[in-house]
Amino acid sequence: MLRQICNIAKGYGLPELKLSVTPNNIASVRTIQKNGGVYSYSFNFESEEADVYVIKLGKE
Repeated sequence: MLRQICNIAKGYGLPELKLSVTPNNIASVRTIQKNGGVYSYSFNFESEEADVYVIKLGKE
């Protein structure tokens, strides 16, 4: 599903996607990484930690 979203976003000309995920959600982190996601930074929201990953989409 993430791969399809990346293809759609690329089709709209977006240069990248930023995805946030809780660090303990290992399945989602692996899915993001498998689709080219690279860790960017962490933040806290309502006492919950989240990591942000960036997927570069490149040009069509």
